[in-house]
Amino acid sequence: MKVLVTAQDIVKLHRNGETLLEILPRDTIITPEARDVANKLGVKISEEANLSEKTNISEGSRLAEGSHLAKGSSSTLQQSANTVHQIREAIEAKLPSGKHTPALLEQLVKKAIKELQHDVPDPQCERDVAESGVVLVRGNSVQFGEFDGAPGKSIGITDVIGTGDNSPIAAGFMQWEKSSFPWTLTYDEIDVVLEGELHIRCDGKTYIGKPGDVFYIPKDTAIEFATPSKVRFVYVTYPADWSGDQVPA
Repeated sequence: MKVLVTAQDIVKLHRNGETLLEILPRDTIITPEARDVANKLGVKISEEANLSEKTNISEGSRLAEGSHLAKGSSSTLQQSANTVHQIREAIEAKLPSGKHTPALLEQLVKKAIKELQHDVPDPQCERDVAESGVVLVRGNSVQFGEFDGAPGKSIGITDVIGTGDNSPIAAGFMQWEKSSFPWTLTYDEIDVVLEGELHIRCDGKTYIGKPGDVFYIPKDTAIEFATPSKVRFVYVTYPADWSGDQVPA
């Protein structure tokens, strides 16, 4: 099984004082975000990649996204399917056993595939970044993408702070109207309601948050997010890369 190297893995190396990561490309999948973070933190990635390996990863990504390869033999298609399978196995190995849903796993697989396609856009918002690392996000500039964790429902989401900022916590925005979806958290989360009503159902009871209210949701909690009207809120999660192992403080 191939090893998936994420941005959070690079952050861990940096915190441990490591400045070199040696990998075997045939046994490793490293995301573009991980490479970007490595450059920022001064962690050198030593590898001996070749064109065929890179091509296979790219073809596997396109296949997983439902694209049709204009040309390709059955062996190429098999390599593509194998690559997607390896990505799924690598991500599943990082998640706590029995603590994730199929929807969560598929969301993370799609995210990894998009990164391998170099199809991950810059944060959809205006940001001011100081030399010291302080980041200011202009909330009124946020553009929302689609949340993959609630298939068939129009849930908007965008991350604005994450491992690319060398941050152990992440933050972003979510919004939607008249909808609900179940979710099991594999991380700790704080939600600050900005507009509308955020309903969180757990333990047989519904808790209603309104503008200015704050929710704390502990790791491993199974809940349902909902709103009878509309909602917009800021979420803060720890760790930032919650698909991986938690980073000690």
